Amino acid sequence: MTPGRQCLDTAEGVLIALRHCTVDEAFREMIRAAQQHQVPLFTLADALVTAAGGKAEFPNAAARTAVLAEWGPLLQTPAPL
Repeated sequence: MTPGRQCLDTAEGVLIALRHCTVDEAFREMIRAAQQHQVPLFTLADALVTAAGGKAEFPNAAARTAVLAEWGPLLQTPAPL
């Protein structure tokens, strides 16, 4: 498996966990977001995995913007009680 495909699988897993959706739905959502924001799919997947991991450094600014626009609220951690 290529690193890009592995990252895409991980990103799909992130969406499945966040949205409680199927693998197919997660993949279609990633395709739609990549097209809408004009970001390559694997680049978007990498940015989603980066954001889900809580890392501050993003490899691509456009992908970061797309991830935050699409899934930013879902990626925010709730405030501690």
